[in-house]
Parts: sequence; structure tokens; C-alpha cells
Amino acid sequence: MVVAVFNKQHGFTLITVLILTSMASLVVLSSLRENIVQERLSGNFQKKLNSRLLAEKGVFEQAKLLQQTLNREGVLAVDDLINKTNLASGTGIIASDATFSATLTKNPDGELEIASLGQRFEGDAQSNLVARFGIQGAKGSSVFTNAMVGCKGVNLSGSGSIDSYDSSQGTYEETKSNDGDVSTIAGDSDVVLSGHSPIRGDVKASGVIYLNGSSPIIGNIHSNTGVYISPGSGLRVDGNVYTRGYYKHRGGRISGVVRANGDATMQWSTYIDNTQGETLDIMYGGTGDFKDTYNNQQDGVHYSNSKFNINPNVEPVTVADPTAPDYDPSNPDTNCDPLILPEKMTDIMAGITGYDSISVGPTQLFKFNTEQGFHSNGGSQIIVPTLADVFLFDKKIQNQSHGSHSKEYVFALDGLKMTSDGKMEVSGGDVILLIDGDFSMGGDTTLTIKKDSSLTVLITGKVNIGAGAKVITEQEGLTTSGHPSLSFYSSFNGVNGVQFSGAANLYAAIYAPLTTVKLSGSGELFGSVRGAVITSTGGSGAHYDAGLLKVQNGGKPSTPARIVFLGWSYKTPPQSEPSPAQ
Repeated sequence: MVVAVFNKQHGFTLITVLILTSMASLVVLSSLRENIVQERLSGNFQKKLNSRLLAEKGVFEQAKLLQQTLNREGVLAVDDLINKTNLASGTGIIASDATFSATLTKNPDGELEIASLGQRFEGDAQSNLVARFGIQGAKGSSVFTNAMVGCKGVNLSGSGSIDSYDSSQGTYEETKSNDGDVSTIAGDSDVVLSGHSPIRGDVKASGVIYLNGSSPIIGNIHSNTGVYISPGSGLRVDGNVYTRGYYKHRGGRISGVVRANGDATMQWSTYIDNTQGETLDIMYGGTGDFKDTYNNQQDGVHYSNSKFNINPNVEPVTVADPTAPDYDPSNPDTNCDPLILPEKMTDIMAGITGYDSISVGPTQLFKFNTEQGFHSNGGSQIIVPTLADVFLFDKKIQNQSHGSHSKEYVFALDGLKMTSDGKMEVSGGDVILLIDGDFSMGGDTTLTIKKDSSLTVLITGKVNIGAGAKVITEQEGLTTSGHPSLSFYSSFNGVNGVQFSGAANLYAAIYAPLTTVKLSGSGELFGSVRGAVITSTGGSGAHYDAGLLKVQNGGKPSTPARIVFLGWSYKTPPQSEPSPAQ
């Protein structure tokens, strides 16, 4: 009886243990399953995170390549920027199967889009990101920094004066000042001043400065090679003379001091006034030859004394040298063509499919009226804007259809010729002409640019404004959109690419770094001129408009152009079609 009870209890215990064991097994199995699920979820999350980080890396690497292109090329149209930028691709640091690749496109709003694909485990984990970027243009100095920049030389033999004013502050008579600087940039390029051409500004030459005329320079002169002052009397330099080479003074007075690293020669009737009271009138590092024993002395000590024979170590005038380690191609003070105009002109005109021809003859009036949206020659000729992006004024020029309200239009021409008493008028906004040929005004022709309007000419051929031609700018200086009233940008490479022989005054900003600019009329130039060589004869002078410093056209930037993140685009990039099975 006792044995039966014991067996019964033993069986009950066994069943209980089995039940508990089963329940424990279920709990363990459930826990294992949960752990496996969590491990897989964690693994999948890690894979996805890896691919996401790789996609982000693709965006960052592609943006870096875009910025490098901007740094190298300057401000470009979006399409040009895309074409000139390599595509980013590579691997992550975690494993060789962690890869990223990016593509570049332009969205309908004209923004840059970077689509980046990040992958891990041979594509087992993938992430797509699409980021939107914009181009923030360079904010910096204008290429129109001086009255005259003759990269390879300046020759002034006329009677017109050179000085400055500021159209943004008032008229020439109201604001004229002494900032009409003249300079050369290329190595050993001279400035030759003859005739009666007073310069109210500094003169800097990478070569020799020759003062052969009778009028003074109201400013300092700086030369890398030497300074030659011809025989004459009166004030020759109302300022200081600095030269890293020789100093040869044959007549007249200098109001300031002389500093020459090389030899110094002074003939009879030559004077250094030192009106600022510097310790030494003259310092020279070479030999001294001073003829005038009475005038060539300071406080009773002759200039030949050893106290004056000290090398002043004059700082050099900056010279355009692409091989120099500090060469800056965007700096208009060290590069004659900081805009790299021939290349940019090629890029701008590459997409143009057709050119119009304009010839304005007797009794004809050709109007560019951007407000009306059509452009006719006496009602008989109509031309339409061309679809070209011009990145000259630090922003994209929007070329719209006739019915739009845009006030900027670009036109492609194979030449523009005005003869007899033909007339042309620009009104209603900013007109940009892309001329793959010549621009000429002969006879009694008239070009009128109305108030709040401008004409910008980008040209591959010659510009010739003849003796009887008149250019009337009703508002000098810049329009509200930042365009000079009249400007010429010439990529012509040859002799006399820009000639102005008019009797009437001309307001213009002239950029022709590869060709000779010849000013030979009696009319005077208001604005600025940059050319390979500048020659001025007759009565033509130059009055630099300091308001042109505000032009944003690609000079050395104080704030460089950069890629700016605009946000994410929440869409999946289109996947490439799989290749057909072989």
C-alpha cells in the first residue's frame, strides 16, 4: 500500500518536472528566437546605417569635387560646372565591399543635384540620397581697377589729362580726384609719357618709366627697371620716386624723395624737394653721379656722400608670372586676363546654333527695347534672344521668351556695322551682345543708351568707333543690376583690336587684354581701359570711374565662389536598367 502511494507521488513529480522542463525549454527557445530576431534587426540596421553613411560620403566627396572645379575655373554655368567635374566614387574604410558612387544633374529649377548611392555587402544593403546645391558667386574686386592697365606697355603722347571721378557720387566735375592710376603687368613692360598728358594718379611699371613730356605726374611712381626723366623745367613728379633699377634725372623738380636700388644720375638744374621732411632726400644702392654741386645736396651734404649711398631695398612692382608660387590667376593686379576670356567666350558660344547680322545704314534706327520684347530695324528686321548663359556679372543671366518680364536679353550676332547717319538705341534694361565678328561705327552714327539701361558687348573681332561716331550714355556708371552703362569685353588677339578715334566723349569700360587699344581722337574716355598695349595720341584723355570697382565680373574675389547646400530632395534617384543576360 505504501509502495503504491510512493509510486503515485513519484509519477506526479516526474510529470511536474517534465512540464516545468518543457516550459523552460519554450522560454529558452522563445528567448533564442527573440535574440536571433534582434540580432538580425541589429545587423540589418547596421548594414543600412553603413550604406547611409556611404551615401552621405558620396555627397560630400562630390561636393568637394564641385568646389575644386569652381576654385580652378571660376564661376560657371551649371551645365558647364557639371561637364567639367569628375564623378565621385570609392570605398569606405570599413571594408572593400563598402562602396559609394555619385551622379550630377541639373533639376528643373536650375539647381545642382547630387544623387549618391551607398552599398554594403555587394549591394545587399543600399541607400540613395539626393542633395540639392546652389552656386554662390564670388564677391570681390572688379577687373576695372585703374584708369589704364596696359599689360605689355602704355604709350601716352597726347594732350589729354588722366585722372578719376566717381559716377556713383556725382558728375565728373563734382567728384574728380587724383586716382587715375596707370600701370603695366607683364615683365619688363614700359610706361612712356610724352607730350602734354598730366597724370593725376600713381604710375607703376614692370619695366622702365620714361617721363619725356612736359606735364607732371601728380602721384608716386614705381618701377622695377628704371626711371628716366628727360630735360625740362618745373615740377616733374609731385610725389615720390621708387625704382628697383636706375634713376636718371635730367631736369626739373621732384616734390618727394627718391629711392633707387641701382645707380643714380642727376644733371644740372635738377631738384629733390623732399617736402615731407624725410631724413634723406635720396637713397641709392649703386654708384652716384651728381653734376649740380649746389642743388644736389641736403643740409650742406652732397648726394655723393656715403650717407646717401644706401640700398633702400625698394619693393618690386608685382609682375604676371604663372610660374611664381604665389601666382593668382584671378588677381587683376598680377594677371592681364583674370577672366580667362578666350576660354569663357568659347564656352559661352559653344551652344549657339545661329547668328543674326545687323547693318544700320542711312536713315535707319535699330532699337533694342527689352520692355517691349522685340527688336526691329525700322520695322523691317526682327531678331530674337539666344539661349546662352553669361557668367560675367556674378550671376546667371536669364534669357526669357518675348512674353516674359525679364529685363536682360542676350543676342548672338556675327557682326554689327553702323554707317552713314545710322542710329541704334538701347532701352528698358540690359542688353548683352555676343558678337563673333567685328563691331564698327563709322560716319555720323549714333548709339544711345537710355537711362537705367546698359549695353555689354562680348566680341571676338575688332571694335572700331570712328571719328564721326557718337555714343550717348544717359546715365554713366552702373545700372541697378550692376552692369556698366557700356562695356566691351574683347578676346581678339592681334593689333588694334579696339580703336576709338571719335571727337565726342565716350563712357565705356574696356576689357581687351590680348590686343592693342588705340585712343586717337579728340574725345575723352570716361570709365576704364585694360589692354595688351595702350596708346593714346591727340587730345584723348582718360577719366577713371571709381564706381566701376563695384562691378562683380570675376576679378580677384574677397569671398570666393562656393557650393552651397540647399537641402535634401526626397525622391529616389532613377535606377539604371540592368544589363541583359549574356
